[in-house]
Amino acid sequence: MSRSISGSDDLANPGEPFWPQQAGPPQEVGLKPYPNVPQNDLDAAILAEMRKNQSVGISAAFIRDSQVVWAKGYGWANLEDSRPAGPDTIYRIASISKTITATALMQLWELGLFRLDDDIGDYLGYRVSNPHYPNDKITYHMLLTHTSSILDTGGYAAALTSPNRPLLQEILVPSSAADSNLTWGAYRPGTRFNYSNFGVGIMGALVEMVSGQPFEQYTIEHIFQPLGMDAGYAAADIVNFSKIAVLYNPSANGRFYPSFDYYLEGQKPPRRVSPLPLGNYYIGPAGSVRSSVSDLAKFMMAHMNAGVYDGVRMLKRDTVELMQQIHWHGYGLEGFFRQMGLMFHITDALAGRWLTGQAGEASGLVSDMYFDRNEKNGIIFMTNGGYYQLLMSGYTNIEAFVINRVYARFAF
Repeated sequence: MSRSISGSDDLANPGEPFWPQQAGPPQEVGLKPYPNVPQNDLDAAILAEMRKNQSVGISAAFIRDSQVVWAKGYGWANLEDSRPAGPDTIYRIASISKTITATALMQLWELGLFRLDDDIGDYLGYRVSNPHYPNDKITYHMLLTHTSSILDTGGYAAALTSPNRPLLQEILVPSSAADSNLTWGAYRPGTRFNYSNFGVGIMGALVEMVSGQPFEQYTIEHIFQPLGMDAGYAAADIVNFSKIAVLYNPSANGRFYPSFDYYLEGQKPPRRVSPLPLGNYYIGPAGSVRSSVSDLAKFMMAHMNAGVYDGVRMLKRDTVELMQQIHWHGYGLEGFFRQMGLMFHITDALAGRWLTGQAGEASGLVSDMYFDRNEKNGIIFMTNGGYYQLLMSGYTNIEAFVINRVYARFAF
């Protein structure tokens, strides 16, 4: 079984250029001996597993009772510069971004600016409907549960590689410039789960239309800055940009090539300026956030603790509980998804317990953010490349190994 994220996240959330213009393309590089000296049996076990899988770098943190009780980095954040990975290394976190996008949207919901069963077209300013079921509305709730029937194929897929991205309206409205039947599933909206990066992108566009702010700026002002996170959907918004990890895809000869966030040493990531008006930030919300495990822990702790972190309220208690309740159950993405909250994945496939959160994969990275709602503990995991294997659970062997060992060590 595959969670199939590498195919969808990798291509569906480019967000910005893979690397800036320079004299030549990035060159393949070999894996170097790790700089870490094991301090205990957990360090030794993780490093041994990394060697077995030829992992480039790993950062992880364990949270218990509103505190980070363990956080470490192993291996390399940047092979070319011999920069070690640490708990403050900043990664593109891929689909964990979806929980942040959903949080931004739900902040506006709890202000009473829309209802979950509202027609999204009423807020975008044009009719949005599946051409197979033209009389059925597409709702916020459908977007938040991957049941909207809006797919990553068709107009959205074409927009990803277009030098001039079309307006969102041109993808969603029949007979428009970027319209395609492949954008829509041939089933009634709300009746079937289909993992949709595009659907989350539309959520980002709705945040813009409802708030009146550019999406990236909204999340900085209402989530990242209040929680004290050096994080953003654009690499250009990262203050400590020199700590951004390069993501690596394995080549066929046991080496690696940089695949994302490859910048020259000391070079600030360039900002991509969109010529499109508000309501068109639909590429990026599903997977473009950069954050360290230490900073992402602050966001997770807010969700673990009824919406509050360090005295800052991100969401109301009732909103958090609503997001973490089961809103869909079934068999999605070859069984990887069996229960969903509002953009929160609920699974029993890790650490022998029920966990709530999200996994991601893109451009060589594998990421996880999961917590136990009952025991009030959780884990964040990032790796920026390796020759790991996919397990029957849909998780890779390296993430399952680290998560299971860390939980066994630190959970009471």
